[in-house]
Amino acid sequence: MRTHISRLLGTLITVLPTVPCWAENADPNIDSKLPGADASALPGDGGVDLEDVTLVGNPLRRVLSNWPEDLVVAPVPGRSPQMGWELTLAGTYFIGKRSEDAPPPSMVGGFAMFSENGSYIYGGGANLHLLDDQLRVGVGAGYMDVRYRYYGIGQDVNETDLNVDVVMRAPLYFGSASWRVWNKLYIGLGYIGGDVESSLRFDLPVDPFPDVSLDLRIGGIELPFEYDARDHEQFPRNGWLIDGGVTLYRESVGSDFNADTTELTINRYLPVREHDVLALRAYMHATSGDAPFFLLSAFGGATDLRGYPSGRYRDRMMYALQGEYRWQVNDKWILTGFAGFGEVAEKFSDFASASDNLLPAVGIGARRVLSQKHRVSLSLDLASGKDGTEFYVGVGEAF
Repeated sequence: MRTHISRLLGTLITVLPTVPCWAENADPNIDSKLPGADASALPGDGGVDLEDVTLVGNPLRRVLSNWPEDLVVAPVPGRSPQMGWELTLAGTYFIGKRSEDAPPPSMVGGFAMFSENGSYIYGGGANLHLLDDQLRVGVGAGYMDVRYRYYGIGQDVNETDLNVDVVMRAPLYFGSASWRVWNKLYIGLGYIGGDVESSLRFDLPVDPFPDVSLDLRIGGIELPFEYDARDHEQFPRNGWLIDGGVTLYRESVGSDFNADTTELTINRYLPVREHDVLALRAYMHATSGDAPFFLLSAFGGATDLRGYPSGRYRDRMMYALQGEYRWQVNDKWILTGFAGFGEVAEKFSDFASASDNLLPAVGIGARRVLSQKHRVSLSLDLASGKDGTEFYVGVGEAF
């Protein structure tokens, strides 16, 4: 279930139950709220959700005849503007068999990611489908050491292009459970905890600057929901995906601050011609209370919106609207064209107060289909935003 995860690995945790792998029905809608946001989207701000999978490839099993069929270990390359080239080594063990009349298999797994700029993340977790998929449980823990550029808070400050190098280190853990209340609608309850240390990074033999590190405990109650009516999780041609939730950070549950974050995602997929798709996406994120800078709404990435590094623009509120046309040229190639816009602001009433605040993006992409049956593809996107052009490499669609 992507909603549990996408809220967490802004805090690293997002990647724990979504170990990247060649898999059917992968959903790369991984976003993050914390800095080092590119790290939350593996690979290349994209990532792969193994919520409902059938194995497509198992590299080691092809070499070792006695390798367990349900154990998959695979390297996954990627690239993001903030972190550069990335390589993730992931392993997943699937419990239970998939069939049309059976619930998705449960899974346990682990991963380690290393990037060009020296960042790394590792962890493990489990994603369990219990009681005939009436109950979904996710648990995980891990550690991240992520380096990124921080541009400040607010539109005016963000546009100065002044930035500092920041390193974030954090051991984190989470647990969540969601109950199916109606049809394909799940409502859940979860907890996220850990310690986040952020500090400026100076590449000098002797550091003449004072200690400016920020060390905070995180403790939050999550209230997620998800409604998934897509016809296919990996390459939907029709249907809706609506998910989101609220996270309540409180001193009473182990946090050093009191703050709330709210998130809402609406995806709509419309079939065009015989195989093409028009995909539409609306995303909103809001923060209130005494939230530290790394919980503020961070704009950009390979999902909202391509063309801006994650966290390039940051404030209490943000929204992003985009559309993408996916043209299936043949069985092996898919070409995409996409465009969108969004904003960040201190409060909702500031949105659209000036046309200069709009952050537009436009781009093109190509997909090399690795498995026609399971719709797994290697992706390359080139996107231009207000401040320049970025490119992304990953697995699966942007949303």
